Amino acid sequence: MKKGEYLIVRADVLPDVFRKVIEVKKLLDSGEVYSVNSAVQQVKISRSAYYKYRDAVRPFAETKRGRMFSLLLQMENFAGILSATIEAIANSGARIVNLHQNMAIKGLSTVLVTLDDALMKDTKAELLTRLRRVHGIRTITIMDK
Repeated sequence: MKKGEYLIVRADVLPDVFRKVIEVKKLLDSGEVYSVNSAVQQVKISRSAYYKYRDAVRPFAETKRGRMFSLLLQMENFAGILSATIEAIANSGARIVNLHQNMAIKGLSTVLVTLDDALMKDTKAELLTRLRRVHGIRTITIMDK
């Protein structure tokens, strides 16, 4: 095999150290622990094992990347509308990459949301239907490449 070549291997057949390295990475990424020392102690592997394999293993879901697209939303400015919008997007399976909301002018604000559709279970049309059901969203513009 060539150096840098990748394989897809079922997790249950891998040595335990690989799963533990992924656990350490998850603990660090989530902010549950703030140091490698704390994370490796919690997972019960050595620091050297973590450093040896940290760049070589990752969950398959992290390698999946879909197509990015953005939505430009114009919405009324009242409490709860942004969280309802985020919930509708989350229910579609899309991953929010970036979200920017402008200050409301005359009771309306503009929100630009960039999404990754890699794990999206809905079509874009279904996502738009979900968003149109959110009370207070006035217009939705899809900005595709």
